[in-house]
Amino acid sequence: MKHFKFLAILLLAAMFSFFTLSCGGRSSLSGGGGITPKVTFDNAAIVGDRVTITAGSQTADMIYANNQDSITFPFSLNNNETATLTKKFFMSETQVTNALFAEVLQWAYNNGKIVETSGAHNEVSADTVKYGGQELFDLNYGAQYMKISYNTSTHKFSVAKGYEKHPVVCISWYGAIMFCNWLTEMRDGNTKNCVYTVPETGWEHTATLENTNRNGYRLPSSEEWEYAARYIGKIRPTEGSLATEYVARGKNNGHADLTAGYYWTPAAYASGAIKDYTNETETRAVAWYWEEGKDNKLMPVKQKAANQLGLYDMSGNVWEWCFTASGSDRVFRGGSWGSAADILQIGIRVSNYPSYALNSLGFRFARTK
Repeated sequence: MKHFKFLAILLLAAMFSFFTLSCGGRSSLSGGGGITPKVTFDNAAIVGDRVTITAGSQTADMIYANNQDSITFPFSLNNNETATLTKKFFMSETQVTNALFAEVLQWAYNNGKIVETSGAHNEVSADTVKYGGQELFDLNYGAQYMKISYNTSTHKFSVAKGYEKHPVVCISWYGAIMFCNWLTEMRDGNTKNCVYTVPETGWEHTATLENTNRNGYRLPSSEEWEYAARYIGKIRPTEGSLATEYVARGKNNGHADLTAGYYWTPAAYASGAIKDYTNETETRAVAWYWEEGKDNKLMPVKQKAANQLGLYDMSGNVWEWCFTASGSDRVFRGGSWGSAADILQIGIRVSNYPSYALNSLGFRFARTK
């Protein structure tokens, strides 16, 4: 009888273990004996928490980048200026890929957001995609770089085989804005959370209204981008030159207003590197950039080491649009596959007109919590 009771207890324990391991979440038990809940945009708590989103057949991961109501960090090439963020936000783990961009464009066509009507403000053809009269995406930039095509007979967007995970390029700031709105509507089924309000005709970038209190997808600000590129966290770094050159309040020219207890990558480093941009070995560990005598070109995302937040290619591969205006231009950050090492310094900010499209310019997206 004792043996029977012992076996029954073992059986119940095994059944409980199987049940807990097969019920969603992270497949691990919390300290209180319950199931650790799946990380979502609502319950993310720890910087570095990952949330996976779907867009048609594609998925993308977003990293919880800031969990503080207010945080002040270094924001200049000299490390002695500051910026303050007052919104908690997520950042996409990688630059937007050809596959994800094509999926969203296909949704836009299928839902009447773009039409095959020549001269329409939202025209789509084999050569271009427009909205508000602005070119979003140059499909005729050149076969060497343009790996997304649109077939006017099948009404389908497609990506050249083998280039699905390469970052999308030849996209204007306007195109990045509409991607964010369309991705939001695609996932939510409505426009309530769309961050941007834009005119359908005569769209000038200054007429773009941004509501970052909405939690749809959006471009990061230049400040959010630099925060995500510099972030080290609350544990002092111990590797490479970073172990002594990190920036903190009162350390290495760190401003007295910096939030206490946080460590930041110096402005002269590539994002995620443990030595400054002049150290080729450490810079190439985290970034694709120009190398003399090599076949320099776009590369698939996530091939180099991530930075301290878990973000890939924050330096190099492609420049990344930000929402932030600079006079009549819009800012982009990070350098590209065609950049020299000094351009990869995370303190560098550049800008160009918002209709600008380049074979080394793409973007990643953010989301307010």
